[in-house]
Amino acid sequence: MNTKHHSDCRASPTSLLTRYAWQAIVSRVLPLLLLMISHSLFAQNLESGAYELIGDRPDSGGDATLVSVTLYVIDIDSVDDVKKRFNIDMFVNTSWQDSRLAVAENLRTGQNRTIPLDEIWSPRGLIVNDRGLSRQLPLVADVDDHGGVQYRQRFAGELAVDMDLRKFPFDTQILPIEIISYQYSPDHVRFSTSSAISLDDRRFSADSWQFKMLEPKIEEFTISAAGVVRPQLIIAIEAKRKAFYYVATMLLPMALILFMSWMVFWLQPDIIPTRVGISTASIFSLIAFGFSIRLSLPPVSYLTRTDIFAIGSMLMVFLALAVAVVGSRWAHSDRMDKALRLNCIARWAYAGLFFLVLAAATVY
Repeated sequence: MNTKHHSDCRASPTSLLTRYAWQAIVSRVLPLLLLMISHSLFAQNLESGAYELIGDRPDSGGDATLVSVTLYVIDIDSVDDVKKRFNIDMFVNTSWQDSRLAVAENLRTGQNRTIPLDEIWSPRGLIVNDRGLSRQLPLVADVDDHGGVQYRQRFAGELAVDMDLRKFPFDTQILPIEIISYQYSPDHVRFSTSSAISLDDRRFSADSWQFKMLEPKIEEFTISAAGVVRPQLIIAIEAKRKAFYYVATMLLPMALILFMSWMVFWLQPDIIPTRVGISTASIFSLIAFGFSIRLSLPPVSYLTRTDIFAIGSMLMVFLALAVAVVGSRWAHSDRMDKALRLNCIARWAYAGLFFLVLAAATVY
């Protein structure tokens, strides 16, 4: 009986050790495994949710997602006629509704959340006539408790503009900011009619222009060859050129050159060197002005009002030189009466021709 008792005592520590080992495994290792599995499942759900937010638009089976754009122009510091560019500094606020980002009512705090833009859905906006804009603010969006999303950005740089210079320097240009959703069709995303623009041109650096904001236009951007149609919002600014500088530095000197050439008809026909000298000097001066005007404009396939005035002035000066040569020749060949009569007719014909050229340049 003592032997059996001793055998049981020897077996008891081993069984106790085994039991304690299993208890340690169950109490420590198993919770760790369960924790790892739960983390893995949570990560998979998070990735799946993020893919849904980024890839699918809000209410993808319903109406088109409405996107509102509010734009404030901080400055326009230049409008380049030659390059057909304008340099702009602007603040853009783009907003839309994404109910998937809404917070449960019992968890709402009234505070906006800041989320990286690449972690949520966005309308994939693009400025079509961008020729060098740079972003000044982080790529983040502010989301309120109800799922309202606002993406704010400041842009600075050049935008392209198609300029019509036929009325230069009395022209008015339209400076567009053309925004499209490059990924979605008009059935999926559309721009709101409440989109707006505001500006204060008294602060603008480009003081040779007078600016006025126009009503935004909602259109469709089409690439016919590829069959692509995208929603488009055109926010435009009307720019009216202040013509005083060009009148004072170009048109007025050209008019004075014309009247200098007109002086030859008030001189006696037999003063040949002076008459010819005035006419040739007028021609060379107008040629120089013509080159300076062309340098301030891009190469275009049409004539501007200034071109019409310059060409008409050039023809008038050549005509004055021809009349001066003919009158001087008649005076030199004892036909002074005829030369004086030509001078008298040319004085008033030349003045009438000047007003005709001026009218042609004005109505062109």
